[in-house]
Amino acid sequence: MVLYSGWRAAKWWTIVTIALCAATVLSNTIYLPSGGTPRFLLEKGWLAHQAWWRTAFYFHVVGASICLIAGIPLMFAGFARWSPQWHRRLGYLYINAVLWMAAPAGLAMAMFAKGGLFGALGFTLAGCLWWRSTWAGYREIRAGDLPAHIRSMVRSYAWALSAPAFRAIQMGFYYVGLADEPNYVVSLWLSIAASVWLSESFVRRRQPRAALVVLTS
Repeated sequence: MVLYSGWRAAKWWTIVTIALCAATVLSNTIYLPSGGTPRFLLEKGWLAHQAWWRTAFYFHVVGASICLIAGIPLMFAGFARWSPQWHRRLGYLYINAVLWMAAPAGLAMAMFAKGGLFGALGFTLAGCLWWRSTWAGYREIRAGDLPAHIRSMVRSYAWALSAPAFRAIQMGFYYVGLADEPNYVVSLWLSIAASVWLSESFVRRRQPRAALVVLTS
């Protein structure tokens, strides 16, 4: 996976990442119509019964799930070499899912995020930077700037990965006994920090020859 190019244990990190993405997408199936109401929706109380919030929530869940799935092959250089056409198709699917579903819906929900002000600020920051990096990646490939496109899309997918990272960190803190409210906020900001570090460490490693990623990774 391009994100981990240059790492000694890149293959193992790739396996962990794919497993976390799969677990996140599978866990989202609890929001499909069923007999019970998931805990997250119960916690939202009256808000969960508002049509606009409910619409934003499902747009976010579906859009984010599409991004996690579609983004995996896009992060493999060999996939782009093997089928440039499918790389473009999945790329458009990913970009549109971020720009018109997951990111804007997440921003609409951020104002009522769990964790109070720090929760709202965290989700707003993540949503804005995710949207911005994805839009930049689209404009750069349209302009034929491949190195800039690679950097922006790596940043974008690193933001997408903040969701499974958030859940993994939150679960870890849960098992060590951290209370629910601080756990939520700390896990959120740690996942944001992890996304920034992951993408920017890639940029620092590869910036001088970013366009060669598709040939050498």
